[in-house]
Amino acid sequence: MNCRERVLTTLDHDEPDKVPYYEHVIQQPKLANLLGFGGFIGEVNIDIKKIVSFLGNIRGLTKRVNKRGPKIVNTPKIVSPLVKLFVKEYCKIFIKLKVDLCPFFFGPFSYFKFLRPNFIVSGFGQILELKTVAGVPSGYYMGGYFKNKEIYNNFPKMNPAEPLGISAMKKIQKTISDDQIYIIPGLFTGLFDSTYMGFGFENFSKLLIKDPGFMAKVIREKELLYTEMIKHAIDELNLEAFFIGDDLAYNKAPFISPRHFRKFFLPSYKRISNMMHKRGVKFLFHTDGNIMPILGELLEFVDFIHPWQASANIDIFKIKEEYGDKVTIAGNVPIPMLAHSSRKEIAEYVKKLLRKCAPGGGYMMSSGNSITPEIPWQNYLTMLSTFWRYRNYPINIS
Repeated sequence: MNCRERVLTTLDHDEPDKVPYYEHVIQQPKLANLLGFGGFIGEVNIDIKKIVSFLGNIRGLTKRVNKRGPKIVNTPKIVSPLVKLFVKEYCKIFIKLKVDLCPFFFGPFSYFKFLRPNFIVSGFGQILELKTVAGVPSGYYMGGYFKNKEIYNNFPKMNPAEPLGISAMKKIQKTISDDQIYIIPGLFTGLFDSTYMGFGFENFSKLLIKDPGFMAKVIREKELLYTEMIKHAIDELNLEAFFIGDDLAYNKAPFISPRHFRKFFLPSYKRISNMMHKRGVKFLFHTDGNIMPILGELLEFVDFIHPWQASANIDIFKIKEEYGDKVTIAGNVPIPMLAHSSRKEIAEYVKKLLRKCAPGGGYMMSSGNSITPEIPWQNYLTMLSTFWRYRNYPINIS
């Protein structure tokens, strides 16, 4: 089987030839350098914060960037060479590490705004600080731009038919084969976290209680944007699966009550899911934290959930027993284990995952979130080498 066949067989809850390996982010600049990869995925030894701050203080530059930047991003002829180079570099480490399934950031790109000295406002109103952390250029969430309803209502609306994401995915489909890796488009910010991040969590929580009609309007507008973006992707790319990442919980519980999730977010997600399923597209979903109080709601619209966070007291082995016939399970080698435990402990946990979760299909091996720069590359390779040794069906681990 190739990667695509292996993944789709698993999503149908059958056993493929091998357990698929899934990651949506690999940030291992030191390992990339050791493997001979530089460019976009290697270690960056420059201070992004200082560079952006310097450029931001050039008189008139910020204004020109804010005026012309979104137009440039939405002109494929201008950005096409950069997209081609980025796609080629981005996929190298995933292919080398035998990842079967990876979502590629599909957008939205159609609006951004720079704030001096080194901040950017996304189309969802997230204020992000640009800096380098452990050799990786990063955008750290710093708060919400929408301080009130007026700012939100006057904020530019995003274009659901923007061309950059489609252009990048078409380049992937032409240059990366299903024998190398199966890449699907994804929205890495979901209905919930894009909403609270745009308003800031305190302001979002107040509005949810004091002005529920307004918040319902905001969420509905996002639903319509996502629906049109996904429809456009399905039509242009002949998709079989689509990914959305939406962090709904922290280690103790969901960020909002199950009652409010059912009222404000579940109906929108179910409509998006129904649209996808009518077109034969699987809905893959990522959410961190303790999602158990809303798991029943999630199972109403998703086909796949990642990562069943162990540090949020989720027992993936019980999940497999109780819900393995209802949802494809991906996970969940814990990040603290990968960062701090011995290689023997990591290897034993990977074997336990394969022994208990893989039989019968419907399971993909993955980290408990993503491969962060803080994870020693030796520990990560221990996880992978153990997986590679025992991943073949039928599972046989003494």
